[in-house]
Amino acid sequence: MESFVERMIVEKDELQDKVAKLENFVNGEKFRELRGLEQVYLKEQLKFMRGYLSVLRQRINFYNK
Repeated sequence: MESFVERMIVEKDELQDKVAKLENFVNGEKFRELRGLEQVYLKEQLKFMRGYLSVLRQRINFYNK
């Protein structure tokens, strides 16, 4: 496997972990204690992180065919 694909896999794994942690936070009690705009920003961040994760998965699949 190409080294850049291996780096993408590592990046994907790390990002998956961060997405899971942020999802847990957003669904937790502490999140509800934040001000409204802060909640909006975190939800927006999560949306973009999920999109980035999706693209990484697609690229990895493309190179692993």
